[in-house]
Amino acid sequence: MDTHLIDTWNVRVGVDDTVYFLGDFAMGPRVDDGFVAERLQYLNGDIRVVLGNHDQPISKYGMSGLKQVVKDFGLEDKVEVLSDIHEEVIDGVLFVMCHYPINDWDDRMKGSVHLHGHKHNGYSASRAREQSRQRRFDVGVDMYGGPVEVTGDLRFLNDPKGWKP
Repeated sequence: MDTHLIDTWNVRVGVDDTVYFLGDFAMGPRVDDGFVAERLQYLNGDIRVVLGNHDQPISKYGMSGLKQVVKDFGLEDKVEVLSDIHEEVIDGVLFVMCHYPINDWDDRMKGSVHLHGHKHNGYSASRAREQSRQRRFDVGVDMYGGPVEVTGDLRFLNDPKGWKP
C-alpha cells in the first residue's frame, strides 16, 4: 500500500509543487522515525504539514513527534510543520486548513474555504454537494484518492472523482 500511495502522490505532485498535508501522515505498528523520514524523502514537492492526531507520538519523540523527525533527518528544506490551523491565500481565496473539521473559521461568511482531513469519508455525490455548499472540504485520501490541486475556483474540490493527474 505504501508504494501505491507514494506513486499516486508523485503522479499528481511535481517536484516544485507545494503540498499541504492535513495530518495523520503515519501511524501503525511499523511506524518509527526512520519509517517516516524515508517516506517523506520519496515524496515529490515542498511538503507543509498541519499535524493530525496520529502525527505527534512517533517513537522516542513523544509530543515533539514529526517536528523532531524532520529536524533529526535533515528534511527542513523539504518539510515544514505548521500550526494547528493554517491560513493561506491561493488565487485570491482564503483557505483555512486544519486536521479537524471545524464549524466556523476566519471569513467563513465572506467566501473563505475550510480544508480538513481526519474524517476518513469515502466519496459520495451527496457528500461532495454538501461540502461545496458549506465551502468546507474533507481533502483526505479516502475522499480524493490522493493529493488534489487547490485553486480559487474550487474546480477540483467540487468534483473529487473527476480530477485527473
